[in-house]
Amino acid sequence: MYTPKNIIICLDGTGNQIEENISNVLKLYRTLDKDGTDKQKQVAFYDQGVGTIGQQYTWGVLTQKLWSFLGLATGQGLDKNVLKAYKFISENYHEEEIKYKNGKSKTVRDRIYIFGYSRGAHTARVLAAFIYNMGLIKPAQLHLAGAALTAYKRATQKKGIEELIHFNKITQPYTPAIEFIGVWDTVSSMIVPRKDRLLLPAIEKLRNTRNNPCVKVFRHAMSINENRYMFRLDTWDEPQEFKPNVHSPKKIADQDIFQVWFAGYHGDVGGGNKRADSGISQYPLCWMIKEVMQHGLIFNTRMVDYVALGVPYTKDTEYNYPKPDHKAKIHSSVKSLWLILEILLKFTKYREWMGKGKRFSFFGFYIPWWEPRPIPVDANVHDSAINRRADVQGYNPVNFPTTYNVIEHDGRRSKYW
Repeated sequence: MYTPKNIIICLDGTGNQIEENISNVLKLYRTLDKDGTDKQKQVAFYDQGVGTIGQQYTWGVLTQKLWSFLGLATGQGLDKNVLKAYKFISENYHEEEIKYKNGKSKTVRDRIYIFGYSRGAHTARVLAAFIYNMGLIKPAQLHLAGAALTAYKRATQKKGIEELIHFNKITQPYTPAIEFIGVWDTVSSMIVPRKDRLLLPAIEKLRNTRNNPCVKVFRHAMSINENRYMFRLDTWDEPQEFKPNVHSPKKIADQDIFQVWFAGYHGDVGGGNKRADSGISQYPLCWMIKEVMQHGLIFNTRMVDYVALGVPYTKDTEYNYPKPDHKAKIHSSVKSLWLILEILLKFTKYREWMGKGKRFSFFGFYIPWWEPRPIPVDANVHDSAINRRADVQGYNPVNFPTTYNVIEHDGRRSKYW
């Protein structure tokens, strides 16, 4: 009998590279047991993400920095990242129908896990939505994947469903569920000029990127402090139903959803800051690893201790990662080219922040200028953020909720304030 394997997709974002100061996506990838065990096989894929700098020469680096900024602001390159991950899944996925003597049968399927950070988190959600709407094309038909992705994107405008159905009839794809999506601070804002809005930037949402019935478990680590115009948080709708594929007649169960707020800015939640002072970003990493361990993913525990908990790999190890530290430095995103975007007008009806310091509006518009993210009452707040608020002088974000659920560092959801 076939034993299903775990297929793991790790999608970085916001110009991350494989270097010293790595993101939490790359840390998670590093701590994975890439092959699994005799009883549970695993295969893993890592992509550096949208806006990644890949040139090594001076002029190439300058050009790539510009493309990096444009990629982060517009999502340029998203399709390529989605298709690379989709191809990896297609080439590695296997399912098998088991027939029993009593005439009954059961289909055994590989399990798909998808992780992402920033626009890589958005890429992860687009990938899952693409699989839900179009299915998983078999390797021999991967030359049609680009056209299938185009058909999926067209269907987001409340039309084009017929094209999706047509593609499914032609390709006869697999229809797998997504076992687990784990994302850090999803941002999907793209500069898309709209003729019906005087060419002002508009946010376009792709189909099933906020609600996707084929996702069994969803986890989201979110930044309390991030406030940039182009880094507006894209939360996951809840509650939702879990239906393994688009053809399922009814729900199997409620979708397992958990979204938690952490102290710090975008890079403090998703990682990527200087290694020595990135102790605050270890909390969302540890939380994600603990959550997915409960859902069948296999890690190298010694590497988890080293990378996520700051335990020296050996007594002679000189290159060490920091321990989780709620008092560690947080890194403001107020810098460079992002300043320019803060003066772009937004329609007042799309205003997010209505609390203290609400931005002034005029003629139906307002300038967001580092607009705080709204955090709902009774939100899930990690205890590292609560401890930081108590122990670090001056740390009292204006958007900190008045009542909230406390999420303990060991994963327990115990106290309520």
